Amino acid sequence: MGLTGPVAMCRIPWEGRWIVPRSARSEGTRVSGPRPDAAHGGDLDPRLTRLLEAVLTVASDLELESMLGRIVHAACDLVDARFGALGVIDEDGTSLAAFVHHGMPPEVVNDIGHLPEGHGVLGLLITRPETIRLEDLSEHPEAYGFPSGHPPMHSFLGVPIRLGAEVYGNLYLTEKRGASAFSDEDEGLLVGLAAVAGAAIANARLYEDARRRERWREAIGEVAAAVLDGEPPQRVRRRVVSGAAELLDAHGACLLEQHDEGLWVLASTGKAPEEGFLELTEAPMLRTLEQGEALRLDHGPVFGRPAVWAPIKVAGEVVVAIGVGRDEPFTTTELEALVSFASQVNVAWSFERAQAQVQHLSLIADRERIGRDLHDTVIQRLFATGLSLQATQRRLDDRPEVSERLERAVDDIDSTVREIRATIFALQSSNATERGVRAQVLDVVEELSDVLPRAPRVRFDGPIDTVVGLEVSEQLLPVVREALTNVAKHADATDIELELAADHVGVRLRVADDGRGIAPGADISGGFGLANLRERAENLGGSFAVSSPGSDRGTVVVWSVPGG
Repeated sequence: MGLTGPVAMCRIPWEGRWIVPRSARSEGTRVSGPRPDAAHGGDLDPRLTRLLEAVLTVASDLELESMLGRIVHAACDLVDARFGALGVIDEDGTSLAAFVHHGMPPEVVNDIGHLPEGHGVLGLLITRPETIRLEDLSEHPEAYGFPSGHPPMHSFLGVPIRLGAEVYGNLYLTEKRGASAFSDEDEGLLVGLAAVAGAAIANARLYEDARRRERWREAIGEVAAAVLDGEPPQRVRRRVVSGAAELLDAHGACLLEQHDEGLWVLASTGKAPEEGFLELTEAPMLRTLEQGEALRLDHGPVFGRPAVWAPIKVAGEVVVAIGVGRDEPFTTTELEALVSFASQVNVAWSFERAQAQVQHLSLIADRERIGRDLHDTVIQRLFATGLSLQATQRRLDDRPEVSERLERAVDDIDSTVREIRATIFALQSSNATERGVRAQVLDVVEELSDVLPRAPRVRFDGPIDTVVGLEVSEQLLPVVREALTNVAKHADATDIELELAADHVGVRLRVADDGRGIAPGADISGGFGLANLRERAENLGGSFAVSSPGSDRGTVVVWSVPGG
């Protein structure tokens, strides 16, 4: 059978928590107060008195983790058993997910090692949940035997614990004191205790469910309040992961976003990967990001322990995945709780998108106003000034040096007018539905700003949106992303500069940082990222170069291609 422990260690997967019953910490605990027979002058049958004591012990509070240990302890006292255990049946109903035991010294438990999983007679009670009473356990046809170091066990009494139609687990008692076998009376008493235990466990489940729902409401409320109070997005994300970890009593939680070469950890708490790039290209949780599938894993590469994952969606699109990890496996109920939590905290991302749209519309309105002011006021005044200077110039033919100065001033005014008109055109182009290359580059920079030590300084030179065609832009944007990603992953830089120039000759991208640099003689040709940048340039007839003055002196990446 494999019973172990003085109400000792066991793994109890109630709502995913594996616990050590309190009775293991303080064996012999009893409910305080008068004995049940005190009001009757001690005239109750001693066995009935003990049953009533056991009932009071089991129902003394609603904490499931301590209740299971008290049930085993009370059962042993009730029928004078030397050893007792309570096996909790797993969600599949085929084996034991947890095993609470009482009566065996800790050193013997340690020597035996692995706890029973539900084989032999224990398994028979799982497949056929009916009371079993045996004089000698080892003689039963289903007997599985004992591991080395296990004390001998003969007499056996097993009773299922039911929660309505559901069989929650089984009580196992062995080694009746003072007799070779358990009696009919023992069986009746234990069946009665199992019925009370089932009702008490059902109440404890309801209590735990109510507590979990309260934690769920509190976590959702904190996130919603943070969003409405206008907290920065990163702080809101950290509230989300903290709420998820607290909801499932987990050791760590994180938010993941998919990236071309791996994953970004947007926020984390506890025993979880640090915020930043995560070099992981193949993992089960990618199904959550790509297909929106909720997952329950016995072991995951992100946390290195059991984990659950749920998608956070906005308008039907998966924007991030939230994961929670801990040492104990999760239940289906807990996975459903995380999915429900994720479906509510998406308000943070919806609000962030709405805020970005409002800011974008406000920016468009400002650009239109600036464009009108430049055209209707500044250009007209400059034009009038130029005409006035030209009229004055014609009257000064006898003073060539002054006339020459006026001519240069008129030329400067014409040049200024052309530049202002180009600026107005750029402002109008940025409002179009098809966003230009300049705007798309800025989008990539903004996207990666959270994982960079500071926002890069960006400079544009030349008519970017006019010169850079579709073929070049399709290669340029991934190159910008890869170059900045390399800075985030390897440079440890404090200052980053991105310069994009375009003219009739071609397009030139330069990304410089003040980070670690490249040690003299270091081989950088084998990196997939750099090889990818070089290949993109060569496919367009261009070139790619990486240079560094040396260690701790920064790195400069230059990517250039001809034409547009």
